Amino acid sequence: MHNHYFSQKDFFAKDKAITFGKNALVHWLVIATSIMIILVLVGLLFYVHPSVGMLRLQYNVFFGTSLHAPWWGAYVLVGVGALFFAMDVLVAYILYIARERIAAYAVLLGAFFVQIALLVAAMSIVLNNF
Repeated sequence: MHNHYFSQKDFFAKDKAITFGKNALVHWLVIATSIMIILVLVGLLFYVHPSVGMLRLQYNVFFGTSLHAPWWGAYVLVGVGALFFAMDVLVAYILYIARERIAAYAVLLGAFFVQIALLVAAMSIVLNNF
Protein backbone atom coordinates (compact mmCIF):
# COMPACT_ATOMS: atom_id res chain seq x y z
CA MET A 1 0.00 0.00 0.00
CA HIS A 2 1.43 3.35 -1.02
CA ASN A 3 1.05 6.38 1.23
CA HIS A 4 0.29 9.44 -0.91
CA TYR A 5 0.90 11.94 1.87
CA PHE A 6 4.42 10.89 2.76
CA SER A 7 6.71 9.06 0.44
CA GLN A 8 10.36 8.30 0.99
CA LYS A 9 11.30 9.87 -2.34
CA ASP A 10 9.71 13.20 -1.37
CA PHE A 11 11.40 13.14 2.04
CA PHE A 12 14.91 12.80 0.59
CA ALA A 13 14.22 15.32 -2.15
CA LYS A 14 13.15 17.84 0.48
CA ASP A 15 16.24 16.99 2.59
CA LYS A 16 18.55 17.66 -0.34
CA ALA A 17 17.01 21.06 -0.99
CA ILE A 18 18.36 22.59 2.24
CA THR A 19 21.98 23.60 1.74
CA PHE A 20 24.53 24.19 4.49
CA GLY A 21 24.33 27.95 4.09
CA LYS A 22 20.53 28.00 4.30
CA ASN A 23 20.09 25.66 7.25
CA ALA A 24 18.55 27.51 10.23
CA LEU A 25 20.38 25.49 12.89
CA VAL A 26 23.71 26.12 11.18
CA HIS A 27 22.89 29.84 11.01
CA TRP A 28 22.07 30.07 14.71
CA LEU A 29 25.16 28.14 15.80
CA VAL A 30 27.50 30.15 13.58
CA ILE A 31 25.94 33.45 14.68
CA ALA A 32 26.07 32.53 18.38
CA THR A 33 29.69 31.39 18.14
CA SER A 34 30.67 34.53 16.21
CA ILE A 35 29.05 36.67 18.90
CA MET A 36 31.10 34.83 21.54
CA ILE A 37 34.32 35.55 19.61
CA ILE A 38 33.37 39.22 19.32
CA LEU A 39 32.56 39.40 23.05
CA VAL A 40 35.96 37.97 23.96
CA LEU A 41 37.74 40.36 21.58
CA VAL A 42 35.85 43.44 22.79
CA GLY A 43 36.42 42.49 26.43
CA LEU A 44 40.14 42.11 25.88
CA LEU A 45 40.35 45.31 23.80
CA PHE A 46 38.67 47.20 26.62
CA TYR A 47 41.00 45.96 29.38
CA VAL A 48 44.29 44.77 27.82
CA HIS A 49 46.42 47.52 26.28
CA PRO A 50 50.00 47.55 24.99
CA SER A 51 52.38 47.75 27.92
CA VAL A 52 55.93 46.94 28.90
CA GLY A 53 54.94 44.74 31.83
CA MET A 54 54.01 41.10 31.70
CA LEU A 55 50.42 39.91 31.81
CA ARG A 56 49.36 37.28 34.33
CA LEU A 57 47.68 34.46 32.43
CA GLN A 58 47.24 31.94 35.22
CA TYR A 59 46.72 32.27 38.94
CA ASN A 60 47.10 29.27 41.21
CA VAL A 61 45.77 29.27 44.78
CA PHE A 62 48.79 27.37 46.10
CA PHE A 63 51.63 29.05 44.19
CA GLY A 64 50.25 32.44 43.16
CA THR A 65 50.82 33.61 39.63
CA SER A 66 52.38 30.80 37.63
CA LEU A 67 52.19 31.90 33.98
CA HIS A 68 53.20 35.26 32.51
CA ALA A 69 53.14 36.53 28.92
CA PRO A 70 53.48 39.80 27.00
CA TRP A 71 50.33 41.92 26.67
CA TRP A 72 49.55 40.47 23.24
CA GLY A 73 49.46 36.94 24.70
CA ALA A 74 45.82 37.42 25.65
CA TYR A 75 44.95 38.18 22.03
CA VAL A 76 46.49 34.89 20.92
CA LEU A 77 43.59 33.29 22.77
CA VAL A 78 41.10 35.05 20.48
CA GLY A 79 43.10 34.17 17.37
CA VAL A 80 43.34 30.50 18.27
CA GLY A 81 39.62 30.43 19.09
CA ALA A 82 38.74 31.99 15.74
CA LEU A 83 41.06 29.58 13.92
CA PHE A 84 39.47 26.56 15.60
CA PHE A 85 36.02 27.95 14.80
CA ALA A 86 36.94 28.31 11.12
CA MET A 87 38.24 24.72 11.08
CA ASP A 88 35.08 23.50 12.82
CA VAL A 89 32.88 25.23 10.23
CA LEU A 90 34.91 23.59 7.47
CA VAL A 91 34.60 20.14 9.09
CA ALA A 92 30.86 20.70 9.65
CA TYR A 93 30.45 21.69 5.99
CA ILE A 94 32.23 18.53 4.84
CA LEU A 95 30.06 16.42 7.14
CA TYR A 96 26.91 18.20 5.97
CA ILE A 97 27.77 17.57 2.32
CA ALA A 98 28.35 13.90 3.20
CA ARG A 99 24.77 13.86 4.57
CA GLU A 100 25.97 13.49 8.17
CA ARG A 101 23.80 16.34 9.42
CA ILE A 102 23.76 15.42 13.11
CA ALA A 103 27.55 15.13 13.18
CA ALA A 104 27.82 18.55 11.53
CA TYR A 105 25.49 20.05 14.14
CA ALA A 106 27.50 18.39 16.93
CA VAL A 107 30.75 19.88 15.61
CA LEU A 108 29.21 23.36 15.47
CA LEU A 109 27.71 22.96 18.95
CA GLY A 110 31.13 21.86 20.21
CA ALA A 111 32.66 24.97 18.66
CA PHE A 112 30.11 27.07 20.55
CA PHE A 113 31.03 25.42 23.86
CA VAL A 114 34.74 25.94 23.16
CA GLN A 115 34.05 29.65 22.67
CA ILE A 116 32.22 29.74 26.01
CA ALA A 117 35.32 28.21 27.62
CA LEU A 118 37.49 30.84 25.91
CA LEU A 119 35.19 33.57 27.19
CA VAL A 120 35.64 32.25 30.74
CA ALA A 121 39.43 32.13 30.21
CA ALA A 122 39.46 35.71 28.91
CA MET A 123 37.39 36.86 31.89
CA SER A 124 39.87 35.10 34.16
CA ILE A 125 42.80 36.91 32.50
CA VAL A 126 41.03 40.25 32.91
CA LEU A 127 40.15 39.58 36.55
CA ASN A 128 43.71 38.42 37.35
CA ASN A 129 45.24 41.59 35.97
CA PHE A 130 42.83 44.42 36.70
